[in-house]
Amino acid sequence: MIAIDHLERSERFTMLSWAVAPRPIAWVSSMSLDGTRNLAPFSFFTIASTDPLVLMIAIEPRADGTPKDTLANVMATGQLVVHIVDVDRIAEVARTAEESEATFDELADLSLPTTDAHVVDVPVVDDCIAVFECVLVETRRMGYETLVFARVVAARVDERVMAVRDRITPEAIRPLGRIGSTFTDSARIDLPQVRRRAQRCTGALR
Repeated sequence: MIAIDHLERSERFTMLSWAVAPRPIAWVSSMSLDGTRNLAPFSFFTIASTDPLVLMIAIEPRADGTPKDTLANVMATGQLVVHIVDVDRIAEVARTAEESEATFDELADLSLPTTDAHVVDVPVVDDCIAVFECVLVETRRMGYETLVFARVVAARVDERVMAVRDRITPEAIRPLGRIGSTFTDSARIDLPQVRRRAQRCTGALR
């Protein structure tokens, strides 16, 4: 047994990122006060609450200790859009993970088509599995990372992955995720006996 609290920060990150997996990726668009658009992926991301619907993203600083553009934008405007994307968009997501100047527009660089959000003043990337328009609830500095808690004020799911009764078709969705430093898709375990137990225990496992 390895006591991870005695490891260096980078070693703890490596161990946790492989052990707590797979992790969904939040592809986050934001905008600065001067109107510069930004798009970046984050895999330290989860649902923090369902009522109200709140998402949480952990954002580490740049190597020099300054805030990343996403955090700076969200702190300044209080708005962001979280996208869930299919594995087919891995190249675009990887490109937006690269370090760049604050004035760099990832959306323009990749020629990504966008539409206006319904509620917030942040661009929405077209053809994503799901889109969550969010407003900032609060941020909490937890040592190295800053936790961003954002309330969903509008949401939509691509009709291509929807079935009857407004439910997602499992076979139609392959959300991009992360295991350690590796991109992954969603491998499914869908044995009949597991499905029956899950139906009996709906809500017990989140």
